[in-house]
This record gives sequence, structure tokens and C-alpha cells, in this order.
Amino acid sequence: MLTAVEFVHGGLKHLHAALDKTLAELTPEQLHTVPAGHPKANTIAWNLWHVARTEDNVVRFVLQNRRPTVWQEGGYAETLGLPPVAQGTGMPTAEAQALRLKDVPLFREYAQKVWASTDDFLATTDPSALETKVTVKFVGELPAVQALGQICLTHAMAHAGEIDLARTLLGLPTVRGV
Repeated sequence: MLTAVEFVHGGLKHLHAALDKTLAELTPEQLHTVPAGHPKANTIAWNLWHVARTEDNVVRFVLQNRRPTVWQEGGYAETLGLPPVAQGTGMPTAEAQALRLKDVPLFREYAQKVWASTDDFLATTDPSALETKVTVKFVGELPAVQALGQICLTHAMAHAGEIDLARTLLGLPTVRGV
């Protein structure tokens, strides 16, 4: 029988492949286009940044006892010219729409390092350790496995849906087949 950790791990691998495909296929203009010019819609770039930053924060900082994030270790905030701590939660729409991934290959490198870090964590962590309670800002206290499933997988999949809708509005195929 599939365990919760195995389910989350498999789902994250599927999600990461879809996000990597989007980063590899789209031009900077497509990544930063506001879907249908809607004043409340987030760009694909913002969604990608938010998902990667959130996973990095949850897996590294929350689940691994305040371990420095890939974002911090790699100095990505400085090199990409993006917020050093923020991950987009609660960000005003205008600010989110203005966010730019100035160096897409460098951001892709960052995202792939986050995915690898998560994969390594899930492959080497005893599943019983994920039963411990953790506190996640904006969510509260919950078991570590629930933080992974609810935030890193389910929440991120909702953003992947936003990305697919934005791709459709740009006249591009979705990546849900990945």
C-alpha cells in the first residue's frame, strides 16, 4: 500500500517535471505576461517563483530545523534581484505582476536545486519523523507530512493549474500530460 509520504513524493516529482517544462519552453515575455491582462491575475513567472520559494522554505526552513534555504545558500535573491525573504504569500497583485525573472536560466537552476533538495529530504528521512508537528506561518501547527501534502503539493498544484490556464490564454498547450 502507498504511504502518505510516497504519495506526496510521487506527486511532487510530477509537479516538478511540469514546472521544469514550463520554464524550458516559454520566453521571458510569455513568462511575464499578465493572463488576459486581468488586473487580479498572476503571471506564470510569479507562480513559478512562489511555488519554488514556498517549497524551499517549507522543506528546508520549517521541516529541517531552520536549515538555510537553497535561496539563501545560493545568494539567489541578490543575483536575481528579488526579495530576500518573501515568497509571495500576501503580496499585493500589482507587486506580483511586476516581479521579473531577469535571468530565467539562473532561476531554473534555483528551482531544480529546490526540487533536488526536496527529493533528497524525502528519500532519506524516516517517515515517522514526518509525524512530528511543525508550525507553518499563515497555516499554523500541523504534522510535517501534512505540511508537505497541503502546502508543497496541493497548494502548488493549484498554482500549476493557474499556469496551465495562463498558457491556454497565451495560445500554448498545457503541460498536464507530463
